[in-house]
Amino acid sequence: MKILFRKILELHAQNVSQRKIAVITGNSRTKVSEVIHLAEEQNYGLFKPSTVRKYVKELREKYKIEKKIKQRQYAAVPELPMGLQGQMDFGETTQLTTTGTRIKLYFFAFVLSHSRYKYLEWQRTPFTTDDLVRCLLHTFQFLGGKPKQIVFDQDRIIMVDENSGDLVFTQAFQAFKASEHLEVYACRGSDPESKGKIENVVQFVKKGFARGRVFTNLESWNEESCAWLKRRGNGKQHNGTKKIPAIVFETERAHLQPIAYNHEITAKEVIKRAVREDNTIMYRSNRYSVPLGTYDCNQKKEVVLEIKEDKLNIVDLKTGEILADHQLTQASGKLIQRSCDRRNSGIELTRLTAEAIKLFPNAKPAHKFIKLLAAKYPRYLRDQLNIILKLGGDYSDKEMNQALHYCLKNQLISANDLKAAIKKLPQYQKHLAAVKTETKSLPLAKETKVKLKPYQPEVRSLEVYTNILKGDGDGTD
Repeated sequence: MKILFRKILELHAQNVSQRKIAVITGNSRTKVSEVIHLAEEQNYGLFKPSTVRKYVKELREKYKIEKKIKQRQYAAVPELPMGLQGQMDFGETTQLTTTGTRIKLYFFAFVLSHSRYKYLEWQRTPFTTDDLVRCLLHTFQFLGGKPKQIVFDQDRIIMVDENSGDLVFTQAFQAFKASEHLEVYACRGSDPESKGKIENVVQFVKKGFARGRVFTNLESWNEESCAWLKRRGNGKQHNGTKKIPAIVFETERAHLQPIAYNHEITAKEVIKRAVREDNTIMYRSNRYSVPLGTYDCNQKKEVVLEIKEDKLNIVDLKTGEILADHQLTQASGKLIQRSCDRRNSGIELTRLTAEAIKLFPNAKPAHKFIKLLAAKYPRYLRDQLNIILKLGGDYSDKEMNQALHYCLKNQLISANDLKAAIKKLPQYQKHLAAVKTETKSLPLAKETKVKLKPYQPEVRSLEVYTNILKGDGDGTD
């Protein structure tokens, strides 16, 4: 980095243009300009800035030269009338989570200038104009009305330009402002003192609520902040007014303006989601169920989430049909499932077990085999039973029963082993029959047969097939 700075300054000293320096050094023109101006500001020759500051300080003390400080003069502002003004602003904090990580949270704060009555709302993402409108609606609902004026900072989600006092608002905020007949005032840039009441609230939230608090989930975080605000920010005596905001607000409430906006349409949060393979959708770190069969592997299924107060409706995006309705949970990482959306696995396994046992002439060994399957494959018992049921359509009761006894005898506890045994046992029996037939049909003299009688042809042991089923190869060395 020092080499880069030196190179830029050397070229600048040679009267090379900033544009050409940017090309030579591979930097942007803005970066080159910053380096040059920084060097001009701190150009103390061979001396370090700290040395110069120390020398200047000694000169001030020696010759009693006072350091002039630019000071802004303030005048006390009379208390504003009830219901006239509210101030709003945004803030952000970084919080430790229960998992040991750190996340950034963003909040909207509002205060009535007369009573100092406050409202607070948090979210996980930076605020947009739509978020602002939603929070203002929630504020007006919380207050039961609205002030005549709103004071805010110069923020891009509210205002796009300030043309010599003629404010140009974003389209969405302009529509909201017009519908609510609000008077809005923007503070001058870098002039937080003109909205000092809300600035104090923002610092109060950061230091009084957020500092040292551990984040679990957004729902509980908002609930905790509301309880804290009711207890502290609105329920305790204000340092400036020496009054309790909640008590003063009871009188100010009657001076607020009525709310004109159509809340039935705008206050409802609508979000799109894709249906997951397990027939659920994700919302705020929780899974909410939809009816079985909603998920389609061949086509992405999208739904709309309609949130109103503590209710969640899952609506088909194409048809508008309400697929499921749930009570929103304040927890995190939960499966919220309706009984009608849930497959009753206990009843289904009982039915499959009964159907599988019917395939065998003797129910007792069949029941024993399935019990062993359940112990070995607790999560895949349904799949194991389905394999057995398919075998029943392809093989006779006798073949099924013979394979079952073979598997139990040789500890082959698997539906696939049962399937392999059904296929292998007939081959072994045919092999034995073929060997016997061939031996009897050999054209040998009686004397020869008598001599060969002690010598029987080798027949593969049944253990060979057992080893194959167990995965031990063909049984040969």
